[in-house]
Amino acid sequence: MRSIFMKAVLTCLLSSAALAPATAGKLFLSGGAYEDANTDLFVNGLRKATGRDPNFTPNINSISNCGTNWTTTLCPRIAVITASKENYATGLDAFNNDIPASGSSPLKRGYYNLFQTHGFSPKHITAHVDNYSVHSSASTTQGQANIALINQADAVWIVGGDQAKVIRTLLTDSGADSGLAAALRARWSNGNGSIVIAGDSAGNHALNVQMHAGGVSYGYLYYGADLPDTPVTGWQTLGDTRDGLAALRYLENGATMKGLGFLPAGILSDTHFDSRSGRLGRLAAALRDLSVAQGFGVDENTGVVVDTSAQTATVYGANRLLVVDTANASVQAGTFYKVNGLRVSLLTPGDKYNYASKVVTSTKSAIGTAYYYGSAYNSADIFAALETSKSLTRVVDQAPTVNIGTAPVPVYSSGPAYPGGAPVIRLRFTRDASSKGYYSGGKYTVDKVKVDIY
Repeated sequence: MRSIFMKAVLTCLLSSAALAPATAGKLFLSGGAYEDANTDLFVNGLRKATGRDPNFTPNINSISNCGTNWTTTLCPRIAVITASKENYATGLDAFNNDIPASGSSPLKRGYYNLFQTHGFSPKHITAHVDNYSVHSSASTTQGQANIALINQADAVWIVGGDQAKVIRTLLTDSGADSGLAAALRARWSNGNGSIVIAGDSAGNHALNVQMHAGGVSYGYLYYGADLPDTPVTGWQTLGDTRDGLAALRYLENGATMKGLGFLPAGILSDTHFDSRSGRLGRLAAALRDLSVAQGFGVDENTGVVVDTSAQTATVYGANRLLVVDTANASVQAGTFYKVNGLRVSLLTPGDKYNYASKVVTSTKSAIGTAYYYGSAYNSADIFAALETSKSLTRVVDQAPTVNIGTAPVPVYSSGPAYPGGAPVIRLRFTRDASSKGYYSGGKYTVDKVKVDIY
């Protein structure tokens, strides 16, 4: 557990340089669970971010849009890192082979075919947890072949799965860069924006300076925003192990581990943000624990281009980005993590956020005082899927200025249970003079709603 002294030191360091761009490159944050045919995410977002072959329109039904010779192809060259998979064999299979349709589940493209349909020329990075000492090394034939791909690529895509496996594969026992990670960092630092580093779900988490993992919103708040740090060598049990691996704390709370550090230090990214379950409590608590100023909650089937030179985040895809700003928040005393004065914004495709000025830009129509809804929306289960988003969007388009969301104590059919007397946690969403709302075509943009957790 981190000491108060260390947290104070970290806060001081972040306050002085948290939002300064570490590089002048672009990142692409995918929230996970993308649809294969999401051209706004893959073509308008990721492909155009590379700046290569911008006028070509890929045939979404073709798996041969681009040549495979990286010396001659005009398409963006993308190196696919499947290190989040169980082992090399599983990663290779995920790269090469589609998952056939089954029942109500449609065909799911393997990474080679997925990127070909969207106009990329993909190649596979072979490093995994079962071969990293060889395949991530700069002194072996296999490692040198992977490094050569990194040095040629216009984009790198780190796939979803287990984020701890990504870190185990790319970092050494001490947390230093392997030869492969060093090559990626050199391209990023010296390439003048010539490479886009993308992460999907677990790969998104791995781009943080310090990533968090595991648990649920209620658990993060219940345990007081207190996340233990896990070394790279502890990757197999990335979680709060202080009560053991079968305990409530391990299942409900989270833990942190060193990430690759491509996101600015003043931003913490989270994924699967509201479509699967409400992760606002989880992200708010992680921001507190890590002394990070702003959080990006990227939803499923959604991508965000982060331009570290312009210090902007632009949304693509189908759903939403939630931005959590802790600058004026104050922690309240209590038996669980309570905080007043978070500012939470919700952006949808086409919106842009400047994380230095904290300005939200939207082309949607501003919501005036002729509100659509006449009553408040008070959620009975605020951390259920889409309840946070609904609470935010309603509060900027309803006559009442406050919504209350309740987080009941989670109850499971098996496994450890919360003790009797565990608190009901509430979130208050307030529209005030700083808040703005926009709407067009069935999509909302929400700017700086005040959120209290109590």
